Amino acid sequence: MRHLLKQGLLSVTVMASAAIFTAPVSAADYPDKPIKLVVASGAGGSTDTAARIMAINIQEHIGQPIIVVNKKGGSGGIGINFALKAKPDGYLLMEGMIGGHVLFPAMNTSAGYTPEDYTPIAMTQMNPNVLIVRADSPYKNVKDLLDAIKAKPGKLKFSHAGAGSIHYFGVHLLLKTAGLGNDSAIAIPYKGGSKSMAGLLRGEADFHQTNLVSAIDFIESGKVRALAVTTKERLKAFPDVPTYTEEGYPNVDIFGWRGVIGPKDLPKAIVDQWAKAVQETMARKGWKKMVKAVGDMPRYMGPEEFSKHIASDFKRYRQMATDLDILVE
Repeated sequence: MRHLLKQGLLSVTVMASAAIFTAPVSAADYPDKPIKLVVASGAGGSTDTAARIMAINIQEHIGQPIIVVNKKGGSGGIGINFALKAKPDGYLLMEGMIGGHVLFPAMNTSAGYTPEDYTPIAMTQMNPNVLIVRADSPYKNVKDLLDAIKAKPGKLKFSHAGAGSIHYFGVHLLLKTAGLGNDSAIAIPYKGGSKSMAGLLRGEADFHQTNLVSAIDFIESGKVRALAVTTKERLKAFPDVPTYTEEGYPNVDIFGWRGVIGPKDLPKAIVDQWAKAVQETMARKGWKKMVKAVGDMPRYMGPEEFSKHIASDFKRYRQMATDLDILVE
């Protein structure tokens, strides 16, 4: 997986550089010049890679070169606040991500924006979450784990990438859905997803919930056991891993996502044009292959569905941040 990611990123970088200078110029009223796509993180990361994959493939369908612009810092807040100040003319858009566009403002009232301050255009891909334990763990399924937590409240530990991360919220959503208190399991924070995974493998934590892409190598190598995934149906790659719905917890349905987002008051005609171009792009074999290489799964949502999903996500995580007493004002 890591080899594919590096190989995919190299191909994306080279192709993006070439595409910017070779894409044809459209004669249509919009767009009649290159479009900037802001990534609220540094170059080389998964969100940046996703943006460049889209930039390469969508140019033929939107009619202009797409230039990726990196603005990192502030958990995505710096780049997003920068992009939100753009004129709503469709020439500066954002690569949307659950971290910067939902989780950060949900737990930070001073973020400077909420979903009401931007225009969701289309979701392009998702990354489901997976609940895992070490291979030598006595917990064979979700019931085993929850029964152990109930029997020994405040004893079992879970690793996460910081309060407010999807790892942290995911476990607490499971505990809440199962009727367990916030302190029924001990949260062990680490600086980043890879370190929280390492904490599980070293035995410093009993369980961990993370993005599937972060766990694939460890599941395939037999170092960890997957207990449940947050998809509606079982994954083809892991047919033996049940969904949370099958385990009796359909509300534990969180997943990471990426997509295209514009500034507030973006005209409907531009939103619809982009949504159509995104759909056409997602049908391309090249796009599907590169998205798979970075560990994501294609998942299209149009403007209306995407807007509802983001609003629901934000409401859920804002309430959880309040309940868990991690809301920053």
